[in-house]
Amino acid sequence: MSIGYVGLGSMGGALARRLQLQHPLLVHDMSEVATQRVVDRGATACSSLRDLAARCDVILLCLPTSEHVRAVIFGDNGIAGAARPGTLIVDQTTGDPTETRAMAAELAAMGLELIDAPVSGGPQGADAGTIAIMVGASAAQYERVQPILHSISPNVFHAGDVGTGHVIKLANNLLSAGQRLVSLEAVALAVKNGVEPHKAVEIIMAGSGRNFYVEKFMSSHILSGKLASGFTVGLLHKDVRLACKLGVDSGVTMLFGNLAGEFYQMTMNEMGPDTQVNAVALVIDRIAGTHVVPVDYSLK
Repeated sequence: MSIGYVGLGSMGGALARRLQLQHPLLVHDMSEVATQRVVDRGATACSSLRDLAARCDVILLCLPTSEHVRAVIFGDNGIAGAARPGTLIVDQTTGDPTETRAMAAELAAMGLELIDAPVSGGPQGADAGTIAIMVGASAAQYERVQPILHSISPNVFHAGDVGTGHVIKLANNLLSAGQRLVSLEAVALAVKNGVEPHKAVEIIMAGSGRNFYVEKFMSSHILSGKLASGFTVGLLHKDVRLACKLGVDSGVTMLFGNLAGEFYQMTMNEMGPDTQVNAVALVIDRIAGTHVVPVDYSLK
């Protein structure tokens, strides 16, 4: 079985590196630098998407949006034009489940298969082999892809049929987006009223307010001023926007999700969509008049 990977950025590159530990890999990315990083570890670079598609039985994708996925699959010189019947495309993008299901139906008419398998845990989790993988696929498709995904991480979950991987990933990122903002706001509140930042985090970590963001990011990134995380505010805003749209389309109230989305929109307007997502801490500091983030912070 021949496996290909398209999209070797911060997240996709880390996932590809895990696959390389157990599988020969064919790869393609617009960035020569990103491609070379995995080639240096033994992968084979393909000159084009069509070249990769013609040589692979399974193709994994990790791209910024579903629009990018559609372009890679159906665009000029895209995967669909060269893939052999029965080829399985595994979309690890954090995408739009409605668009994923539409693309899967279009590909099925061509004798090709598409499933979704987005991830949560960041590049660090991918490198460590602990990342969560959420799969939307039929039972037969899941059985086929499970051994490949287990090469990346043991934490592989079958969410349901095609599209449900992207559904639960949006729900997860919505929760993460809100948790980030409330955690930063709570620490700013404590600091504004006389509690030293490190002491505030220490006490929260021992109390009922403890959460993933406080545990994994507050001391190591926010209080240290090392705001870079490999994820941008624009991408998280996209995830929150898609989650809220899904809520509207399915009749779910998205009161808190929309509030979070507006704050990330404000941060984008102020600092740009390519700014590291932890820059929201700077906006909260500005509004609160606090210095939770040290003055010598870095976004790189």
